[in-house]
Amino acid sequence: MNHRQAGPDRMIFQPIDTVARFGPAVLEFESAMDRGAGPPIPVWVGPRSDLNHGIALAADLYDGIHRPPGCDLGVVVGAGVPEELRRFARPLARTWAGEGTALEDTEGSLLIVGCYADLRAAVVRPVLEDAYRRGRDVFLLTGRDLNSLSWAIAKQYAEMTTEAPTGLFTEIDESPQPTRAPYFHAGRLDSADIRALVLERTWGRILFNGHGTDDSVNLGQFTVCGLSPAVAGDPPAPGPMCAYGLGCYKPMDKLIAVHRVRAAEIVLSGCDSGPLVDLASYGPGHQLLLNAIDGPARTVVAALSMHQSGRVENLLWLDSAGREGSTARVLNESLRDIHPYPSFIQAGLPGSGRVQSPSRPAGREADPAPWHRQAELRALVRTVSARLQGFLTTGLLSPRHGLRDRLERTAEEIDSSATRLVMGLAAEQRLLMRSLEADLRSLDRALAERVAEDPDDDIMEFPRFFGHRSSVAEEDVTTTPCVCGRPAWRYVRRGFTARVPDTVALGCLRCGPVGYALAGGVTVRGWAADSVTAGGTLRVEAEVEAVRSGEAQVGVSVPGILRARIGPPLHRVRLRAGEPRRVAFDVGVDGTAAPQEYHYTVFAIQDLGISVLRHHFGVLPDTGRLWAR
Repeated sequence: MNHRQAGPDRMIFQPIDTVARFGPAVLEFESAMDRGAGPPIPVWVGPRSDLNHGIALAADLYDGIHRPPGCDLGVVVGAGVPEELRRFARPLARTWAGEGTALEDTEGSLLIVGCYADLRAAVVRPVLEDAYRRGRDVFLLTGRDLNSLSWAIAKQYAEMTTEAPTGLFTEIDESPQPTRAPYFHAGRLDSADIRALVLERTWGRILFNGHGTDDSVNLGQFTVCGLSPAVAGDPPAPGPMCAYGLGCYKPMDKLIAVHRVRAAEIVLSGCDSGPLVDLASYGPGHQLLLNAIDGPARTVVAALSMHQSGRVENLLWLDSAGREGSTARVLNESLRDIHPYPSFIQAGLPGSGRVQSPSRPAGREADPAPWHRQAELRALVRTVSARLQGFLTTGLLSPRHGLRDRLERTAEEIDSSATRLVMGLAAEQRLLMRSLEADLRSLDRALAERVAEDPDDDIMEFPRFFGHRSSVAEEDVTTTPCVCGRPAWRYVRRGFTARVPDTVALGCLRCGPVGYALAGGVTVRGWAADSVTAGGTLRVEAEVEAVRSGEAQVGVSVPGILRARIGPPLHRVRLRAGEPRRVAFDVGVDGTAAPQEYHYTVFAIQDLGISVLRHHFGVLPDTGRLWAR
C-alpha cells in the first residue's frame, strides 16, 4: 500500500528524542497505515543529532510512504533491542522466530534485525553460507547503535516515486560501457569532478567499485570515505591515519562522505566495505557500511571481505533493477566462479516486489579430488612446462622482463628433451633430472631475488592474472584454519585454457584472500604479532612444506608505502617432501612509518612454483615521536 506525500510542508520522517515518545509514535504510525493514512515515519534520534542531517537529505530523496513487502521470516539478534523497535520492524516480516532458532533450517527470505555489535560471525556466517548455497535472500537491518537501527528501519517505509538516475563509478573497469546511465570508468574518473557529481545529484541507485578497505573505496584521485561525525575520540588501534590526527592519504577536497550521498541504494563494491563486527579491521567510527546507513540510503550493499568484483558484476548490477531478489544475491551469484562463498551482504530491503525468493535445494558438499602421484621426472617436467607456458605465453610477463630470456631457454630445453627416447631410458632420465634441477634452482633464486627487491614484479601478479582466466573447481573446495584461527576456504581455480596453470587460493572472511599458490607449489604458513610500534621490529615466522624434496627460496615482503628493512632478505631452505621447515624474518619498521593497517607477504618458490601468504598487521604510533611533531 503506497501513500504519496500530500504537500511540500508534509514531512516524511519525524525525529523523536526519547524512547518514551517513540513508542506511542510507532503505535500511531501503525494504526494510520492500517487506515490507509500516512503520518510522518517516526525516527528515534535520541542524542544522535547527526542523524538529523541524514533525515534532511532524505527529504530530497523520498516523496512517499509505503508498506514494504515483508520477508518470509524475521529474527531479532541481541537482547538490547527494546520492544518499541521490535514492534516498528514487525511489519517487515510475515513471521518472526525467537533468538536461538536454527535459521539454517528455515525456508524463504530472511530478515535479521540487530545492532552491528551483535552481528558476529558465529551468528551470521553460517546463515549467509547456507543462504548462498541455496540461493536464499538474507537482508540485514542494523546500525552502529539503537538510534541508527531505528533510522534504518524507518527508511524501509519510505518510497521514492519520482524517477532518479542510476550511476556507476569504477576504478577497476577501464573500458567504457554504452549505457544511458552515468558510467564513469577508470579512464574518466580524473577528467570530471566526481565528488560534485555524486553529492549534488539525487540517485535512485549508485555503485562505487574500487580498491578499498573498511573505511574507504578509491576512485582514482577521489575516495568514498567512511569517517563518521557520530564518533569522536581515540579509536581502537590500529586505525587509519586520520584517526591519529595525521590527515588523509588522499586529498581532502576529493573525499566523498558516504553519509551525504543521496541515493536509495548504495553499493560499496570495495574490499572489506561491510565486514561483520568481529571481522573488521577498523572500529565503527570508520566503517563505510555504518556510515552509509546513517545517511539517507534505504539499502546499502557492501562486501564482507576481499573480492574480485569487476566489470561483469557492474554490468549485471546495471541490468538488475526491478528483478526479484536482493542486489547482494545478484553479485554473489555472479562471483561464484571466483569465490565459492558469499562476498556481499545487504542492509535494507529492496524495492517493492523484490523480496520473495525461492530456495534451491542445497548442493551436495563435494570432497576434494584425490592427488595422483606419477613418476618424479615426468611429473616435474609436466609441472614445470605448464608453469613456463603460463608465464611466457599468456601475457603475464612483459616482453622486457629481466628473466624472460632465461625462462624461454629452459622451456625450449624441456620441450626438446621431453621425448619418448629420453623419458624412457634410465640413464637419460638421470641426466635430464640433474640438468633440470640445476636450472630450476638457479631460476628460483633469481626470481626470489627480484621479488625481494621489488614485490610488484610482474611474476607476483599471477593470482589476479591467472584468476581472471580461471574458474573455481567446486569439487575442490575445502575448509582449513586461517592464521587468525577462523575457518578459511581452500579452493582450486582451473584455467580456462591449457596455457593457464591451475592455482590454489585460501580465503578468510576476517583476513581476506590470505594465500595463493600455483597448484602443486610449496605450502606456506606464517605467524606474526597483530601490531608493531613505529620504530619497532615485527618478527615473522614462516613454515614451508613441499610435495617434492628439493630446495626452496623463502622471503618476506611488505608494501612499498611502509618504510621497513627486512632481514635476512631470503632463506635458502632444503626440504624433504611432507616435512615442514621453519625460518624467521625481522621486519624493522621505520620510526616515521604512518600508523595504519599494512600487510606482510611470505613467499616461497620451488620449481618455478610460487606460493604466497598474506596477512595484515597494524603499525601503532610511537607516542613519543607523535607528540614531538
